[in-house]
Amino acid sequence: MANNYQIRSVPRMFEEVINQIITYIHDEKLEKGAKLPPERKLSELLAVSRSSVREGLRILELLKYLESRQGGGTFVSAPPPFLIPSRIIRQELEQETLDNYLDIALMNAEKIILLTIDKEVSISLTRSDNHGFWTEFSKWVNELGKHLENAYYLHLWNNIHHLLTENRYLENLTISTTIDDLKIAFYKKDKATLTAFFNSFSG
Repeated sequence: MANNYQIRSVPRMFEEVINQIITYIHDEKLEKGAKLPPERKLSELLAVSRSSVREGLRILELLKYLESRQGGGTFVSAPPPFLIPSRIIRQELEQETLDNYLDIALMNAEKIILLTIDKEVSISLTRSDNHGFWTEFSKWVNELGKHLENAYYLHLWNNIHHLLTENRYLENLTISTTIDDLKIAFYKKDKATLTAFFNSFSG
């Protein structure tokens, strides 16, 4: 018997459309990269107008649940576990807000480094400032983060790092060490030096 995806009540139409599209993806076991039916077909399945389907698809695309390809259709995507609304709407953030985001980002970076310091993780010295401290630091954090079972630490670091980079926030931070100094401290399991680095940003 075919599943019935029709909406039974419409207190808020766009929410119901979104929920039903997600239910359809789940029930039909559509994996990442799978193509959704065209708007006309979804409109028939949900028994709503094509404009309502279009709005639901647009919102799900903003939330990274779906990916629209020009001339190719709409495909299932893998939404990130954390999403910062201001990145979606390109909202300008105040200094205090960015300061708070930095605190959270550094908290996750410190957690990643300290959780992997006792693991057998090989690291390479960069000996290069061509890309800037924070670019090299993020590469290193990503290298270490891949060894953790909980990938959310790395997801959150990357999400906030991108936000701070887009707002040119990191360019104004004074750094009193080098990425290689931190890597050497990591290699020597010198937690005091690493902790001191992160504490240097606290107010």
